[in-house]
Amino acid sequence: MKTLRNIFGTMIVMCVVLVACTTAKSQYEKGNYYDAVMRSVDKLRKSPNNKNARETLVNAYPLAVNTFLDQLESEDQANVDFKYSKAIYTYQKLNKMYESIQRSPGAKAVISKPKKYYKTIDKLKPDAAEEQYAAGMYQLSMGSRDNAKQAYRYFIEADKFITGYKNSSEMIDEAYHRSILHVVANLKPVQSRTYELSADIFYKQVENTLKQIENNEFIRFYTPDEAVKNNLENPDQILELNFEDFVVGETHTKERIEKMERDSIVIGKVTLDSGRQKEVIGSVEAEVSLFRMEVISRGLVNLSITKNGIDDKDLIYQDFPGEFVWFHEWGQFNGDQRALTEDQIIICNNRRISPAPPQQLFVEFTKPIQQQLHSRLISFYRNY
Repeated sequence: MKTLRNIFGTMIVMCVVLVACTTAKSQYEKGNYYDAVMRSVDKLRKSPNNKNARETLVNAYPLAVNTFLDQLESEDQANVDFKYSKAIYTYQKLNKMYESIQRSPGAKAVISKPKKYYKTIDKLKPDAAEEQYAAGMYQLSMGSRDNAKQAYRYFIEADKFITGYKNSSEMIDEAYHRSILHVVANLKPVQSRTYELSADIFYKQVENTLKQIENNEFIRFYTPDEAVKNNLENPDQILELNFEDFVVGETHTKERIEKMERDSIVIGKVTLDSGRQKEVIGSVEAEVSLFRMEVISRGLVNLSITKNGIDDKDLIYQDFPGEFVWFHEWGQFNGDQRALTEDQIIICNNRRISPAPPQQLFVEFTKPIQQQLHSRLISFYRNY
């Protein structure tokens, strides 16, 4: 058994190696020389004497280097936008090949002198930082939130090339501040004259949805109190949730009477003249009364998202319905129980119980509403 396990293990390793080498070779044949190099180097790190990986690497590496250098020359002559930044990104790939080969003895045996371009990158960084910074300033001057978002990304890149380039740190903060969509979320409490109901559980789920949306770094939600504390007098949007209408505990009780009969049932025994007993087969009957209590709870939550401004334009005004039906069944019968179905017997063994409390019913009918709201809010804010 141990020998078989070793054989299977060896076969699995061989299959993995074969697939990896085939993938590297296929990338080479497609002209994806960089990927072919990286896959071959990775394979040689695990299997230094792999023939296919060595062969692919020795062919793919010079072609990858020449392809990148030709690209750099072409972009320099064409004077493309962000040419210094693009040049750095290209040289970084060349350096990545160099670093990968250096970390792989098997690959280093094939490519003994891989090329590195760290000094070249250092020379390009000031020009790359300047073109990113200039692009950020231009976008910021355009005034819109989308322009500010783009400016923020440009300033980040400038700061990556040279930390603290000019006043990039301050410009990052300013662009970010202009990029944020400020939304005041007013989650209104439940108003009920009949019950003391709380929407805390429902609104907790809504708050979780808003936190998920805030994973987008350019959106922030505030409660009305938080807006006041942050002096947010003119938010970009106002989001309101309100329980427009709801009913909790609408009760209906239904009774159903059924007459049941079943044939081919042993109803007794008789003693024959011989003294032997014989079963008497006949039919049995019963009358069963089945009761079903339904307690219906339903409601409607309105979502409105308004663009704050002169027109206070409604971006969303939508109702979301939800319903929950609590039910219980019980019953009784007269006659022979054997005439009943299994389900009827179970119901007749039930005792009448009281419905779930109003707060629980309220929570249950809000669950489908919360799911609808989650999908709608995620969809709405996806493009912000």
